[in-house]
Amino acid sequence: QVNEGYYWRMDSSIPLKKKKSHTFTTLERYLVIQVMWAWLLATPILLVLLMALRVTKIIEQVATGQIPLSYLWHLVWLKVPAYLGLVIPMTLFFAVILAFGRLYQSSEVTAFRAGGVDIFEASRGVRWFSGVIAVFVLLLVMFVTPWAQAEINRIYGEINAAPSLPPAGRFKPISGPNERIFYAEEISVDQRELQGVFFYEGLPKNRFRLITAKYAEMYPDKNRYGKWLVMREGRQYSGRPGEVDMEIVNFESYGFLINLERTSSGEPKGRAIPFRDLWGSDRLQYQAELQWRLSLPIMTVLLVLLAIPLSSTSPRGGKYGGMVPGVLLYLVFSNLFNIGYGWIERGQVQSWLGISWIYGVILLLVLLFYWKEGVILGRRRK
Repeated sequence: QVNEGYYWRMDSSIPLKKKKSHTFTTLERYLVIQVMWAWLLATPILLVLLMALRVTKIIEQVATGQIPLSYLWHLVWLKVPAYLGLVIPMTLFFAVILAFGRLYQSSEVTAFRAGGVDIFEASRGVRWFSGVIAVFVLLLVMFVTPWAQAEINRIYGEINAAPSLPPAGRFKPISGPNERIFYAEEISVDQRELQGVFFYEGLPKNRFRLITAKYAEMYPDKNRYGKWLVMREGRQYSGRPGEVDMEIVNFESYGFLINLERTSSGEPKGRAIPFRDLWGSDRLQYQAELQWRLSLPIMTVLLVLLAIPLSSTSPRGGKYGGMVPGVLLYLVFSNLFNIGYGWIERGQVQSWLGISWIYGVILLLVLLFYWKEGVILGRRRK
């Protein structure tokens, strides 16, 4: 009797496998659907939780005047690709544990084995599904995430470069030949009247000057790009840090030209570095970033291979039996990748080794779990 690639002999109840089919069986498709629905449910939930934290932080910056309201949702949506690259491998890992754990808890796996079908061999479709998701993650972290992060950096660059005063009660570096920091306790709506002004400037030969004033006024300069800051009823301190010999000058009115535009380097950093710059680069930071990005699609497949035997439990064990060790293992691996990233960036490990040793640890665990379940190379031991 033929049934989905298997047949039974008349003189024995032991199923003998027929030739291997290149198409997925009904059971393999069923397992893929179970995993896919669990994954589609878990991914947006975790993504929303992470995005809620990000949105809260951006709203605080909008409320304090650090970010214009018009940039709010633009910044939020640009963060989605970066979070997706991190969330997808994790949610797929837990989706497999949940889906397979439910099959063990409801005794469906026992029924499969009674019918001559082993759950490990039938998970072929799930393994292929993890490969498809890994390709999607690869494209996401290599091309989409760098573009999104570059757009975020560009927006923050425009905000920082805007020629305007900082919000009241906040310090802001401003451009100039030396280090300059500006602060005002209160600022009028039109940014012309200020109260409680503080101005610091680093001078050559390790000197500095610090100016405080009760109030000040801002006037636009007609000939140059910048504004005149006229401070009134103030005091200037100048000298060297750590020395008691300070020069103190009281003044009624003191004005100078400042440029509120702050320039920033145009070199992409971190997640914004394009893939073409990472590939073949000798810079340790670029090598670490490239290997970290490649680790996400590789981990997508390896975690699924680990989740299949990890979900094995008894009917009385519950479908969440593999979640606790799964969470612990995921946290351990995440910390190992962060440690490996730092080692590469600081040159403490050879570039050819990188973080590949972590893959070896995961594969060793996969082999141990499969051996415990009596499976060798996807086939159960006789």
